Amino acid sequence: MAKRIIFGMLMIAGVAALLVLDWWLEHRLAARTTALAAVRGIPVAAAMALLLLKAFLELERLCAASTARVLPISGLAGSLALGLLPFWTQLVGMPLTSVSLTVLLAIILMLIFAEQMVRRLPAEALGAVACTLLVVVYLGVGGAMVLQMRLSFGVQAIAFFLIVVKLTDMAAYFVGSAIGRHKLVPAISPGKSWEGLAAGLIAAAGAGAAAARLLGMTEGGQQLARLPLWQAAVFGLALGLAGQFADLCESLLKRSAGAKDSGAAVPEFGGVLDIIDSVLLAAPVAYILLAAAAK
Repeated sequence: MAKRIIFGMLMIAGVAALLVLDWWLEHRLAARTTALAAVRGIPVAAAMALLLLKAFLELERLCAASTARVLPISGLAGSLALGLLPFWTQLVGMPLTSVSLTVLLAIILMLIFAEQMVRRLPAEALGAVACTLLVVVYLGVGGAMVLQMRLSFGVQAIAFFLIVVKLTDMAAYFVGSAIGRHKLVPAISPGKSWEGLAAGLIAAAGAGAAAARLLGMTEGGQQLARLPLWQAAVFGLALGLAGQFADLCESLLKRSAGAKDSGAAVPEFGGVLDIIDSVLLAAPVAYILLAAAAK
């Protein structure tokens, strides 16, 4: 437990430093008349690329353990292309539209089929194509939504999102470990309990209200400052629920592969996917809520 707290604090410090660097770099570049002045979110995009790379390798091992196979070249290229799409479009000055997204998905799908054909293993085609596409969409959509949230609403929005989702995880874990008696979905996640979920959602609502007020006082946090306390709490509740559902989704994949953790990258926590799982599928919910509040 002590090691978990220590490594957890180190990760929190690392993420905080990354977001501060991102905020500082954006304001520093904005004061210059260079080509990079219009490019935002460079540190977040770089971190996202590394996380997606490690998560892809972990998912590749999970799929192999469940007798499926991920096509490595098209799978990794597709995950990074889709996950970093908002950054790529910003870098070349293109608007991110439904058409560009559809075209990219079509290209990725064709590459997946092409790689499978080159490998000449038709008996494995259905499983390999399906598993690769699952990995690309799972990692790519979550990564893209996190980056789009950063580009559309600023560093404070990312901080708000991460604070709520991760405080929900922490409260659910510690309360569930201490007093959890009624299992939530034992067949998928034996450690999760209804008591932990309740504690996590209470923490999510409180974190939403508190984070909106604190981050709203910083430069660039005006959108969060405009949220009424009740609305920020409701946002927190929705994000907490989405994060817990996302965690169960990853647990489902791990159980299918017969694995407890996706990897061993972070002591006491498991793999990178074990850390970012709640972020990936909660990010679309966060973006929708923030976009609705901005209208």
